[in-house]
Amino acid sequence: MGRARIFNIERCSTEDGPGIRTTVFFKGCYLRCRWCANPESQEFRKEILVKTVRCVGCGNCAAACPEGAISFLPEFGMITDWKKCRLCGKCIDACWQGARVLQGEDYTEEELMEILVRDEGYYLASGGGITFSGGEPLIYADFIRECSERIHRRGWNTLVETCGEVPLENIRKIADCTDVIYCDYKHFSNEVHKRLTGRGNQRILENIKWMDENYRGRLYLRYPYIPGRNDSPEAVEGFLEFAAGLKTVEEVVFLPYHRLGLPKYQGLGRTYEMGDLASLKVKDLLFLKEYEKSYPLKISIR
Repeated sequence: MGRARIFNIERCSTEDGPGIRTTVFFKGCYLRCRWCANPESQEFRKEILVKTVRCVGCGNCAAACPEGAISFLPEFGMITDWKKCRLCGKCIDACWQGARVLQGEDYTEEELMEILVRDEGYYLASGGGITFSGGEPLIYADFIRECSERIHRRGWNTLVETCGEVPLENIRKIADCTDVIYCDYKHFSNEVHKRLTGRGNQRILENIKWMDENYRGRLYLRYPYIPGRNDSPEAVEGFLEFAAGLKTVEEVVFLPYHRLGLPKYQGLGRTYEMGDLASLKVKDLLFLKEYEKSYPLKISIR
């Protein structure tokens, strides 16, 4: 029986695919996108996150830590040094405000299914199911395959949200047991992609082309629209030209930049690299619909 590290299970979601869904967020990702909204998903290791809006700076957590791993950082708060932390949980127990949270818990397929089945009635009534997200869920391809086979036997559907930066073998493992795949595309330039995410885009593009040729479910490409990074006409049109050249992709989705992840960076003691860049709204990207006149694609803004 396999295990996977999960940092959040969001029930009754309506934003991550058709119908009412449960979204499972897996821990670990090979990319380091500067605008990532879930920084707690990036590292594979378990971490202590501080909810800064709850922390009152009482110091109980630091007093309870046997390793002396917690200290007050003026720009962040009561932050844990992960190199010293042994994840004993004593600081969490000592926090009467509930400001400290362990990010990452290991589940077997059976343990996860026990949670997912609680909302089976909603999935069946709405045409919903389970969305595997992250981090990068396809790092856990064997685990997802086993869960997906169980899910399909119950009549639910499955959706995978991936950045595409995984070995092709991982995609092959889930291709025949996943109903929908959302794959991100961040920049057409390998050099710029590496600067923005820490890795180039070659494997991602190759994986998308393989899915276009071989995947029999529904494939969507998603483009996180980040001002000053990939919002130039050249970048947007490079993406649309690539998508239009695929055989099975009929719809692309633009995701407006937002800064909702900022408190999580603070709670991990990390600097938010996007600075004061303001969030965008759906209406700010409606002008992109004009590209439907030039490309054989449906363009959605979400």
